[in-house]
Amino acid sequence: MSAAVFAVLAVAPPLGPRPASVHRLESLGDPAPGRPWLLRALRTGDSSRPTGLRVTSPDARVESLATLAGRGEWLRVLVPAGSTALRLRIADVTGVHPLLVPVASGATPGVAAPVDARVSVVEGVLVPELDGEVIVRPADGPVELLAVTDQIAVEPTRRALDDCGLASFRVRVSGLGAPVSLVTATHRDELRLPLVGGGIAVRDDGASVLLRATNPGATAHVLGGDRVGPTWWSAATLGAEADEGRARVAVPPGTLWVEASHNADLTDAVSPLLRPASPPCLATPLGQRMARGRLAPPELPPVRVRWNGPAEGARLAAARLQRMTALCVVGVAVSVALEAALLLGAGLGRGPAALTPFAGDGRTRLGVLVAGISTLLLMGAAMVLAVQLRSP
Repeated sequence: MSAAVFAVLAVAPPLGPRPASVHRLESLGDPAPGRPWLLRALRTGDSSRPTGLRVTSPDARVESLATLAGRGEWLRVLVPAGSTALRLRIADVTGVHPLLVPVASGATPGVAAPVDARVSVVEGVLVPELDGEVIVRPADGPVELLAVTDQIAVEPTRRALDDCGLASFRVRVSGLGAPVSLVTATHRDELRLPLVGGGIAVRDDGASVLLRATNPGATAHVLGGDRVGPTWWSAATLGAEADEGRARVAVPPGTLWVEASHNADLTDAVSPLLRPASPPCLATPLGQRMARGRLAPPELPPVRVRWNGPAEGARLAAARLQRMTALCVVGVAVSVALEAALLLGAGLGRGPAALTPFAGDGRTRLGVLVAGISTLLLMGAAMVLAVQLRSP
């Protein structure tokens, strides 16, 4: 009778876990009362599989900020004031996964780096092999912007100041540094223009920003906020245009700082859009362009993994395997016990030689019944284990 288990497991198809979610939910820092909380659901598996991901909350409003096909979705949760915990529901084709996140006591304003008011790069920072525009505000004019090395090209090198006291130069860097000299009739200042190797040039157009990089097809991650911290983020694919990658991303009203990076965690090659705040002068085009200041980004909180679909699926599969294995072991134990009772009831004494014939229709029927129950229970336990492990 025990051979039934080996027969069932031998003909059963290969065992395997149920498909798990292909998403990973990440957040920028912790939620704070009355502040936006930024989330993103990134795909970690096959991008061709339909998932129908949706993140909702009974405690707050969840807004979708951006979606990239095959990559994921960028979200913002408006945390109510006075909240102590936030409930999330992550739903996809694998089911609904609840998540409870504690809310911090309050948001701590980040500390922004100082901005040099004498020189401003229109694109935030210079990127090697991309043309950039540099606007200077010297104490007097005319002004010269001279390259210190042959890896920097400046056109033109001398400008007169406009009615707002500004001058503009086109700069292209081919190396890893951007040292220049700012020369006027009375001063000579040695400056180092902000340069980010492998970064993204961010041109401010008010309601949107134009992202430019040297690698078309790459993904650009954009983050912005106010004086307290981040309030929105997004992502875009850089399309090929004029031998460079470009994309335009809308900027919500009230955004005081913006930064971009190819790195999803915004920790490497970050390009901030720096614009020194100064009294507005609208008499010239350069003055109108500089009238809207952009703060330096504050220190950002780390990106945290809140829920990992593949890891959660592996944990549930291991727990299901353990439960089914325990069920099969119990079934085998009960079957062995019934077989022992059957043999004892058949008259087995000290060994096989001591078997004595038995008579009576009642005992015959009982023996047949016990044999059938033990066989069915043993085969049923093995079948449950095989079917449960390979069911989708």
